[in-house]
This record gives sequence, C-alpha cells and structure tokens, in this order.
Amino acid sequence: MALLPTGGGKSLCYQLPGLVMGGTTLVISPLIALMNDQVRGLKKKGISAVAISSAMNYKEIEIALTNAALGHVQFLYVSPERLENEDFRMKLSYLPITLIAVDEAHCISQWGYDFRPSYMQIAKVKDYFRDINIIAVTASATKEVQEDILQKLEIPNAKVFRQSFARPNLRYIVQLEENKTERLLKIIHNVGGSGIVYVKNRKRTEQIAAVLNKFNVKADFYHAGIKNSVRSEKQEAWINNKFQVMVATNAFGMGIDKPDVRFVVNLDLTDSLESYFQEAGRGGRDGKTAYAVLLYTKRDEEQLKEHMELSFPEQEMIRNCYNAVCNYYQIAVGTGSGLSVDFNIDEICKLYNLNAVTLYNSLKFLEKENYVSLIDAGYEPGKVHITAGKEDLYNYQVKFPKYEPVLKALMRGYGGILEQYTYINEKDIAYRIKNTIQFVTEQLEFLHSQEILSYIKQSELPKLIFLQNRINAKHVEFNLSHYAFLKERFLEKMNKVIEYANQKEICRQTFLLNYFNELSGDACGYCDVCLAQKKNPPSKAIETEILHHLSEQTLHIDQLKEKLTKYNDEVWVMALNKLLEDGKVKMNEQRHLRLA
Repeated sequence: MALLPTGGGKSLCYQLPGLVMGGTTLVISPLIALMNDQVRGLKKKGISAVAISSAMNYKEIEIALTNAALGHVQFLYVSPERLENEDFRMKLSYLPITLIAVDEAHCISQWGYDFRPSYMQIAKVKDYFRDINIIAVTASATKEVQEDILQKLEIPNAKVFRQSFARPNLRYIVQLEENKTERLLKIIHNVGGSGIVYVKNRKRTEQIAAVLNKFNVKADFYHAGIKNSVRSEKQEAWINNKFQVMVATNAFGMGIDKPDVRFVVNLDLTDSLESYFQEAGRGGRDGKTAYAVLLYTKRDEEQLKEHMELSFPEQEMIRNCYNAVCNYYQIAVGTGSGLSVDFNIDEICKLYNLNAVTLYNSLKFLEKENYVSLIDAGYEPGKVHITAGKEDLYNYQVKFPKYEPVLKALMRGYGGILEQYTYINEKDIAYRIKNTIQFVTEQLEFLHSQEILSYIKQSELPKLIFLQNRINAKHVEFNLSHYAFLKERFLEKMNKVIEYANQKEICRQTFLLNYFNELSGDACGYCDVCLAQKKNPPSKAIETEILHHLSEQTLHIDQLKEKLTKYNDEVWVMALNKLLEDGKVKMNEQRHLRLA
C-alpha cells in the first residue's frame, strides 16, 4: 500500500512496475474520466492501454478483452462496478495479468469518505490469480481506513510505504470573514499568479467569476453542468495562463496538471477534511510557496449542518426516488438488471417534482445497498470501431463515394480502429474533410445503421446502472445499522471541519497531519495560527514546550534555541527565565539546561 499526498505520483507506483514486470496490469479505478485521462496519457507515450467501464456496451467489452487476452494490452483499467459480474471476473482469469493496482483505495473502506460497495469484489478477483502482486494507492487515508483497506483486500501483511502528507511550501490560512469577495480580491492582488477558487454550487461559480472580471481579474468558471467539450477548453485555457483564476465546484480537480498554482481559496466549508486537503493540495506542486485559504462565516457552519440533513434522506423518500427513476426509464418489475442508462437528473426532478440533492443522495444510498450504481459525469468522447472487412470496406466506398472522405479520415487518423473501439474527435474529422460536425455525425450514424462501423456518440451525462431487477419499492430494504453508522461518520467528519476552522491553538498543518495519523510536533511556522503565536505567543505554551524538550535530554542553551526557532528570541528567553526563577529548570556554568 502506498500512501502519498495529492500530486505525489501515485500512478507511477503501479505504472512503472507494470512496465517492468510485463504482461497486463489490471487497474481498478472508480472514475471513468480519470481512467480515460490515464489511458490517453499512456497512449501518447506509446504504451497500450484500454479502459473498461460499466458505461460500455457488450461488444466494446468483448473486443477489449480479446485484445488483452492476445497480450496486446499493457494496462487494463476497469471500474469496480464491472467486477460485480461473475462472468466478467472469469474472463479476466484468461488474461496475462501480472499486477493488480487499486486506485483511490480508500473507496474500499466503510470508514472512508467515498465508500463504493463495488470495491468489495476486488478480493474475489485475486482468487483467479495465485501469488499475484497487488498494490493499493490513495492520497487520503486515516489509520482506520488503512487497516480496513488491507483487511478488505486480504493483504494483512502488506508492505506499507508512506510519504509524509506535509507540504512545507503550503501556507494554510483560515479567516472568519463576512465580506468574502473583498477579501478574495485582496488575496489575488497580494499573492498574484494563477489560482483556484472553490465554491459549493454551480450558480456561485458564475457569480464569483463575473465579480472578479468586473474588478479586472481575468477569471472563468467551471462546474459539472457545462458541456464537457467546453470544460476541456476552459481547463486548457487556464493551464496555458489565458486567464488567472478558475472559479469552480469540486468537479474541477481531476487531471489538473498545473504546477504553478499560487493560491487555492475555499469560499465554503467542505464536507470533510479529506476533501479540503485534496483541494488545497492542488496549490504549489512546483515546490514554491503557495497559499491555501479558507474563508468562512458562522452561517457556513449552519449551512453545512443543513447539507447533512439533505445527505441523509428519510427511507420513504429513498423508496419514492427509486420508484421515480424506474418509472422514468420504463423498467417493469422483475426486469432491468444490468441496464446502463444516461442519467438526466434535471429531467427526472422536473417530471416527478423532486429535489436534485435529495434524489442524488437517495441514489447514493441505493448504491450502498447494491440496487444501483451511479457513475458521476465524466467526458466520454465518441468512439468508432470499423467492423467491415477491408474488402467490404473498399467495395462500399466504390459503391457509395459520398462516404469515402469520412471513412478515409477515420482510417488515416486513428490507428487500430479496425481492431478495436477508438476514441475519435468529430470536430477534427470535420476539419479534415472541410465540412460540418453535424455532417460528420450524420454520416457516422448512417454507417452505423449499415453495419459498416459501430459508432458510440460522446456522452455528457452520468451513468446509472441497475444492479438488480426492479422490485416493488416497499420491499426495498436498508441496513439500518449501516445507515446510522454512515450518518455518524458524516457528522464526525463535518464536526472536524468546523473544529479546524474555529481552532486557534494548533498549527494548521499539524492539525491536518494529526487527522491523517501523522503525528508531528513541529509547527509549520507560517500558517495563521503560527504567525499569530509568533506575534503574541502564549507564554504558558512555550514553557510547556521547553519542559518537554528538557524532559527528553539535557540541552545547551544554543541547542534549545534551535528547537524554538518558531518563536522570537525575546519571547522564549522570557519564558525560560520564568522557569529558572520558579526553580523548575536548572542551568550550570556551561549553560547546560536540565529539569530541576
């Protein structure tokens, strides 16, 4: 198991060993967009990689597995939902798999903040491979989560590699601030450089970006409601410094490879410190100083508690949402198992008069009970596999020449398209043949109907997979103790965020590290708490620290000074003199100090 902070190189921990070992590395990853991003990255380096998700159809999966069985795939990415199918697990057993990698491994733990029931099937995959190497990687795992991961993966004696979660170049700042916009403008002006501003809802991303632009700060906004093609353009423009600030929801984070982010500002409290740590950690990856700033009001705490209530709908409401979704997709009782659909939450809410947050969280609970699986939105580009043989393809182009330009553009521009499904870019094809995107799409759809090729249009929506046949809603059962457990955990995590925001005694970095069970007594010296204590340090705390250092060993006064560099000399000397006067500490002629 490898525990590394955000940006710490988790992917390399299994990609490099996978290449060295040969064969196929099976990577289990929870996010379609993340899998696709990594597959594209590997292909650019000339490494063969394929992603299989629950959003794919049967034909796509068969082609991908056939290529893998023939040894043509070095990295096979699989969503955890796919492992719930026993037939699929059996098919994996025929592949030359030499390494299993579990990405975002905290999802396997019920103690984790993003638990996925489908991760529980991973240990079953191991049954098909004797003595196979397995690696679990995550950027956020408390002690309970770490232990749970190893237990669920059945690798109790695993070697655990942990890189410190400390980010010495990050300056954590928390401010109670009523006028957040004014404070944000000051931060941007004073810090300069590129930055991210996180807010909780989509509408606020647009509002804050508009305000920043009004005050001559080049900004854009980003959230899951924007078309993916537009999202990609926005992200690319920000990475290339076409504008200074991205105002975003937590949908902005995956695949961000921008090392020179100088500030990350959160204008709302997050649900957990894990989430906050990941978002803040996107600053300063180049090792230079960056600021992670949290601005909050007391009203934010109330809203966080209100959000908790929405996150745990009543069971009757969950059953109503189950009924609504099944009715919307016209699934009859006793049918639907394995069905995968594009999930349009806005349409369903409008049709059945449901609150979007309530519906989303209801489905998340149905997911935890293995009724459905909800895969959040991730850009799925269009895909094409030319199914006709070379001779039939030639004859078809001769007979119907108007389809020749599109077919030639596909074959010349996308290697391997005759053997497997390949991601395409309709806009690029349109440019090559000097026509419109609509023209290209219409031709591809027609060629699909003629079985010359198989065309899967790009998807913007999340996927909803029905894991069981539909049952009468009144028979939908919940594990009440599990429900209570999750609610209690959510409350604990929420209270920890509130505690982090309000406390003024412990160094911010130390507080975060302690949360992740990395016990560190060394304060960063630069967060708002440390700076306040340098300016006006509590003498009692300094006295306690001096006594602690001397309880471990006798120290020369110069050695003690080295241990107290976070304090001004006059301050710690005053504290030491008081201890000498009170007779708690003794100093000899050589200026060695010890406890009295």
